[in-house]
Amino acid sequence: MIAPRTVIGARFMKAGRMYFFNTGGVDDVSLGEMVIVRTDLGEDAARVAILPTDSPLVMVDPPLGTVVRRATGADLFAMNKHKRMEEDATRAASEMAHARRVPVKILGADWQFDGSSLVFFYSSEDRTDLTEFNAALAAHFGTRIEFRKMGARDETKVMTGVGTCGRELCCSSWLDKFSNISIRMAKEQDLPLNQSKLTGVCGRLKCCLIYELETYQEVKGKLPKVGDTFHIPSCEGGKCGTSGCAMTQSVNVPKESITVTLADGARAAYTAAELGVSFGAIPAHTKGVGSYGSDEVPRQERPTPVAPVGDGTRKKRRRRGRRRGGRDRAT
Repeated sequence: MIAPRTVIGARFMKAGRMYFFNTGGVDDVSLGEMVIVRTDLGEDAARVAILPTDSPLVMVDPPLGTVVRRATGADLFAMNKHKRMEEDATRAASEMAHARRVPVKILGADWQFDGSSLVFFYSSEDRTDLTEFNAALAAHFGTRIEFRKMGARDETKVMTGVGTCGRELCCSSWLDKFSNISIRMAKEQDLPLNQSKLTGVCGRLKCCLIYELETYQEVKGKLPKVGDTFHIPSCEGGKCGTSGCAMTQSVNVPKESITVTLADGARAAYTAAELGVSFGAIPAHTKGVGSYGSDEVPRQERPTPVAPVGDGTRKKRRRRGRRRGGRDRAT
């Protein structure tokens, strides 16, 4: 039996992916504190998001590296210096790309804590060979250069912004991974199918369409659906002599109630409690988890297929042998 390992959960970016590190004897840390970690790429700074624990529930991925030490005052000073250097590097790379007519948009830069590498985030409409541009940047900055191409949603996450709700974008403030968003989610929540209202800053469907989806599925799955006929609680045993003395006209999910039309034409409202319907609590760890398959991933987010070397067309091979009629081909 493998002994449990004590790990720390940390993020390199504010709303970046969670990584796990062996504590390396550094256990006296607090949430939000900066620590220096060692990975295969060198030393880097990360912010503690999960305190030291040996629970298998949080160790989804294997440890990425080891915690070296808590960040000192000198480390924090170096981090602030690198942040200013990243802004300058982004500006310089953008000017060099414009001068060399490289068809890319530089979105940001990320210096490795120990200065061993510099990562540039960029977007481009077409596939671009960046070999010469990489060499030019490496000569200019005197370090190893890496490029990471960003999609529309990742680009917005790096650039940040303000959503229609008036708050900072979820993807740049706390959302660490993107879910598969479908227009069917808006339909299940009875939202108007207005593209301008359902589209976020990135030009894709808003991530928040999935936040209340499970609640709508839970409530609408147990309450009578629109058009269904049933007996109201006061009609015990079907005294009315019909197959149903009430027909559902509308469902109000936030209020957990329905509006019905009775047999005499009157309209009435009933709550879920009055109908004897109860709902199970949605666990916090499942909120926002989509219930749709990968076939509904927006097509724009899928990688563009690369044509084979040559003219890009594949010639059909002619079959040799007999014709359908059984006669040999003429030679």
